[in-house]
Amino acid sequence: MAEQLKINNGSLSIWVRVVFWAGVILFALQASTHMVAAGDTWVALACGRHFDNHGVDTVEPFSANSHEAGPTEQQLAEFPEWSHDIIKKIHPTGWINQNWLTHLLFYKTAKIFGDAGELNYDTLVYWKFGINILAAICVYYFARLLGVTIPGAAIAAAFAMYTARTFLDIRPAAHANLLVAAYLVILGLTTYRSALFAWLLVPLTALWANLHGGYIYVYIMLVPFFTIHLLGNFILKDRLVAIELKKLWHIVGAGLASFVAMVIFNPFHLTNLTHTFIISVSEHAESWRTVNEWHPAFEWENPVGQETAFLVLFIIMWIALAAWILVRFLRPKVKARKRAKVTYAEGEYSWPKIDLAMIAVAAATVYMAVQMRRFIPIAAFAACPVVAMFIEQTIAMVLARKRYNEGRGLNLPVIPRKMGTGIVIAGAVILIAFTSIWGKQFKRVYLDPWPTDSERTSMFMRMTASGLKPIDVCDFINMNDISGNMFNFWTEGGAIAFGQDPDPETGRTPLQLFMDGRAQAAYDHSKFILWRQLYGGGTRLAYKLRRSGRMADADQLRKIGDALDEEMKKRDIWVLLLPEREFRPESNPYRVNYLPKALPRHPNWQLAYADPHQIMYVDISTDQGRKLVAGAINGTTEFPTELSKQLTLARLKSGQRNPAARRRAFEHAMQAFEINAEPATAGLLYNLALNHRELRDSIATEMRSFLEEFEKNKLMLKNQDGYGERLAAASLSAALLADIYKRQQQPDLADEYKQLNEKFKAEQGELISKIKW
Repeated sequence: MAEQLKINNGSLSIWVRVVFWAGVILFALQASTHMVAAGDTWVALACGRHFDNHGVDTVEPFSANSHEAGPTEQQLAEFPEWSHDIIKKIHPTGWINQNWLTHLLFYKTAKIFGDAGELNYDTLVYWKFGINILAAICVYYFARLLGVTIPGAAIAAAFAMYTARTFLDIRPAAHANLLVAAYLVILGLTTYRSALFAWLLVPLTALWANLHGGYIYVYIMLVPFFTIHLLGNFILKDRLVAIELKKLWHIVGAGLASFVAMVIFNPFHLTNLTHTFIISVSEHAESWRTVNEWHPAFEWENPVGQETAFLVLFIIMWIALAAWILVRFLRPKVKARKRAKVTYAEGEYSWPKIDLAMIAVAAATVYMAVQMRRFIPIAAFAACPVVAMFIEQTIAMVLARKRYNEGRGLNLPVIPRKMGTGIVIAGAVILIAFTSIWGKQFKRVYLDPWPTDSERTSMFMRMTASGLKPIDVCDFINMNDISGNMFNFWTEGGAIAFGQDPDPETGRTPLQLFMDGRAQAAYDHSKFILWRQLYGGGTRLAYKLRRSGRMADADQLRKIGDALDEEMKKRDIWVLLLPEREFRPESNPYRVNYLPKALPRHPNWQLAYADPHQIMYVDISTDQGRKLVAGAINGTTEFPTELSKQLTLARLKSGQRNPAARRRAFEHAMQAFEINAEPATAGLLYNLALNHRELRDSIATEMRSFLEEFEKNKLMLKNQDGYGERLAAASLSAALLADIYKRQQQPDLADEYKQLNEKFKAEQGELISKIKW
């Protein structure tokens, strides 16, 4: 085993450490490269900016529907008057942001390393790398504390990071993942080094309770950990790993002290605890967990994370456990000596004691992950070292029994130097191979020209797909002093809040969100249900259509739109801002959400802004809405980019019946296409050509010219940012020309452009597969 390599040949032992440590770091780095959308990251930045400017309190500044700060005088009336100030201090209500310190760290980090007032978002990518490296180191040391060898511990840490990879993103939960790994190390130190290490739980919990609400894991796992060690002093004393009875008070004391620290050293004090239970076990907790990350681990169609590696770990865990249990019965009938841990040196081998407490912690964490997939990272961190312990103890017991049967005593063989050298060389070769493969992939995905965006190309933007976020439209909101209430896509709320210029005195954003991703921290459950109902269509008609699997016809859409317009007016909502994709036709009648399909059809609601990723409609029966739309046409409304201005004008005028207006729509669409040939601009021309016969020849001429230029400069364009956008535009252009020539009964030309479109689509597929990681 690797421990004997260290004892019997020091120089080889050094290389074992170098190779396997490098492997741990490499897998931690690779785990940090996964692309995950950044809804929570933008929430964090918005909240962090608010805390940096105004401090931490329970007054929510971003939404018209959030909790009110309290407790109010009415709520306090049922308590004695002398207790009111105490209750206000120790149990505040309102916006309870348990992630406040992470949010502040995110914003401050990006701000400190920024330049000229601009935030440096890439620092958050470096933060992600650092957090995951620290987590991998903790997992490695946890395995070592369980008696796992250097190679075994390194492999356990590497596989844990690989299993967790698709669930690791730039969000507060990353701190919880790291602190779970650190917590496991503390439990290991408490068990195998000194019970005094239990007191490290106090600073750990105090920090954790300010970084993320997952600190409750400390107490969930401390109960079985303490109970099993307590029972181990009375039951199967010679078989179970158990902390001495007289030292267990350190665990009790540390647990109580950490609880007090969690309450005292937190801006929300006792509410920090009660809010955790509201989130976890309240009447509506299950309803909040309808989002994908809270679904079971083995839900194969779930778009959040990839569970295959966890399934492999799950299977290996059961096989390793079964083998470990069976092999324990191979223990020879010899006089036992008391020994607490496995040794891999020559001499008599002692059957390892059972660390039931650690096994229980790992099993409980795996159960959490099976029930809710967001816990897969911490399940991997807890289970991989325990599985490595099972495997190594099983191998050791089999080898020891084999030598005992051969009459060579109850001991372990020493790994020959040649075999040890072979292990090191094999490890080094594998390490070099993975470094080469992943290094090339990293360069292609994060450093080479970025195909899907010609402007926002930083590592952060690529890793988090933040180029799709409402960045430009927030500039539009700021430039035109748009204020009031809006209806927004709830996962975009953080970016909308962060993109606005808040009131310098209060931090309140001018255009108030309907909802965002903070869930119970900022909103009552009824608001979440209301958002879902309104987004679905807000009427029994919309509900019945979905249930029956029938698509709404024009008259039904009108009725749904009328009802939604009334609902918006009830709530003083005059702005609708959604991602462009939400307005696209839905082919599945069971899944269609009718708000983006029906409300824009209502005569009161007109387009005010469009860019390739975000669309804004406003209620023109309001003064603000009427002024904004009129200004877009007459030039008084300001736009953040020329592209968004031309797209907006093209969309506004394309729906008019006046042929002259449609011709102007074509001219605006062409200007947008010339600024940036991409799916949004090409798609607009495509629709104009299909819907307005008089524009087809002009559009076909422009499309042919674009395709000729694209084919001529293709090699050069491939080495520039935004090539994928132009490729998609070329595909749409070819498809349009194929359709036009088919209508004109020119089959040869139609077939030529159809084949060209198929070629472009195939290239698009290859391109996307190369940049997804």
